[in-house]
Amino acid sequence: MPHPTIRDVAREAGVAAATASLALRNHPRLRRETCAKVQEAAERLGYKPNAVMSHLLSQLRASRTPKYQATLGLINASENPGILAEIPTFREWVGGMRERATQLGYGVNDFWANAQSVSPRRLADILRAQNIGGVIVAACLGDGTLPVGFEQIWKGFACVVLGLRSIQPSIHSACNDQFATVRQAFAEALALGYQRPGLLMCEEVDAQVGGRFSGGFLAAQNSLPVKQRVPPFYYRSPVNLPLSARIGTAEVLRRFEQWFQRQQPDVIVCIHPEVQEWLAKLGVRAPRHIGLIHLDWNEEIEGWAGLRQNNHLIGAAGVDMLVGQLHRNELGVPSFPKCIMVESSWIPGGTLRGAKPAGQGRVTRVPRKSGSR
Repeated sequence: MPHPTIRDVAREAGVAAATASLALRNHPRLRRETCAKVQEAAERLGYKPNAVMSHLLSQLRASRTPKYQATLGLINASENPGILAEIPTFREWVGGMRERATQLGYGVNDFWANAQSVSPRRLADILRAQNIGGVIVAACLGDGTLPVGFEQIWKGFACVVLGLRSIQPSIHSACNDQFATVRQAFAEALALGYQRPGLLMCEEVDAQVGGRFSGGFLAAQNSLPVKQRVPPFYYRSPVNLPLSARIGTAEVLRRFEQWFQRQQPDVIVCIHPEVQEWLAKLGVRAPRHIGLIHLDWNEEIEGWAGLRQNNHLIGAAGVDMLVGQLHRNELGVPSFPKCIMVESSWIPGGTLRGAKPAGQGRVTRVPRKSGSR
């Protein structure tokens, strides 16, 4: 008895052969009822897809230039209109987003949430006029609250936030797994023989990611004897100053020197490369007696060891989530927000012993002061 074909399934279900093929793959373009009807017909007939042919067809589909589907919106939620191009992390998000959108046949139009000439209502009208049903929001700096006054955007469109998990309102998001990133940095340091890892972290930055940097570090410390656990060094800074100026204030440097002299970490895990300058002022250079690990490594941080947060994959994941919502016609604030967390990749570098220096200087430890613990 000949094996049933896709045409037999289509005839049994009362649909076209092309529809039957899409239904067997649960294509989002089709209604669920249609997919279920075709799949039930296939089961009744005992239809089994040809694995070799399916593989060849999937390769053929992947090699084609995707047909234009629609346009997505990219909303810069920062007060700085150029921030998405200025900060390496944000550039990688946007680059990954645009690349994935192109692969799927989508265009991307840019918008700035804080443009004085465009009110939230006007922005919503523009999005609808351009037939944009979904937006990706980037550069939400602060406590996880999206820009105030944009409720009609969050409620009327499919939305995804890049880089952090929004709290108010809580919508779908794609970000790095900062908790796992710090734990991986900790493990890499221990594997290289370091015994007293210390965390240096700006409180505002840690708050933006829900405390996952500090949480990962404190969780990783549980593997060490109590005497080897170095308390993290936290600092606050005036938010109206540029980042480089914030972390270089005299008070912060004074407190950092006290922490460093007292705790004597042998490796510092951080997210601001300027700590190398702080150490240089103390006569300390890496990696001779102290190691340095950066938690958001990028090509511009020459010579450092660290964790690449794979920000381009975060941008791509955001597009995948958004397109899925559009296919399912899921608009507005979700009842159960989902978050895709992307893991980091380890990058060896010259700020740790045992790795080839990559053009960066070396470090000597400040002698322990008498009576310090």
